[in-house]
Amino acid sequence: PMISTEYYFRQFDPSQMPLPNSFDDPMTDSPYRKKWEALSRYQNPDTIGYMIANYYALVKEVDDHVGRILDKLDELGLTDNTLVVFTSDHGEMLGAHGMKGKFVFYEESVHIPLLMRLPGVIRAGTKVDAPISQRDFFATFLDYLNCPDPGSQGYSFRGLIEGNGWDGDDFVVAEWESTQVPSFMVRTDRWKLMFGRSPDAPSVDALYDLVNDPLEMNNVIDQHNDMAQELKDRLVSWLGKVDSPHLDGVMARMINQ
Repeated sequence: PMISTEYYFRQFDPSQMPLPNSFDDPMTDSPYRKKWEALSRYQNPDTIGYMIANYYALVKEVDDHVGRILDKLDELGLTDNTLVVFTSDHGEMLGAHGMKGKFVFYEESVHIPLLMRLPGVIRAGTKVDAPISQRDFFATFLDYLNCPDPGSQGYSFRGLIEGNGWDGDDFVVAEWESTQVPSFMVRTDRWKLMFGRSPDAPSVDALYDLVNDPLEMNNVIDQHNDMAQELKDRLVSWLGKVDSPHLDGVMARMINQ
């Protein structure tokens, strides 16, 4: 249950929580407009203020427990030879675009945290801006622990952390099973395409320029058809590489379906 304890909840005033900058998105050309319409109760600032306060309380509680683990590593003398990883499987809309929950390809939901610490090996304060995928986690952790990779499908992004580049793709893919909303997302450092899985899938396709529109408020697929096609080509290549059953359907779906 998304319910915090009273001790932590009292630390955050629901009436003082800042609303997301995209809270009032009219969702005119969004692939998630129908989902947004069904979530009208979450377009109430008071409701979202309460949700944000509760979420912050939960995050603070988790943070305190992570601190206990790190303190124990110090106490046991294990800090200098322990790889610590903090991550998650999804984000939370928390009122962004007037929505709650996950299961969408907006950044608030699909962009996850990843923090890594290995003293003396990973330089403190290092930040990697390139998009990477959870598929690459396993290979990276094995690389840092000097363990052989038994055959994972990902690539170690240690080179990105250390500034040496890497052998992986310059884009990432996410997948969702529904046909009513985009089934696939392909994202580079600037562009994001949300795309349906077959010619007859009723979902709306979308293209966002994350540099000029970081809040993903403007679907520009009509204005940048060539870029959408380029990202679709990358998606098709990736689907073929992982032997996806949706390869033919995606290939057959036209841009601006």
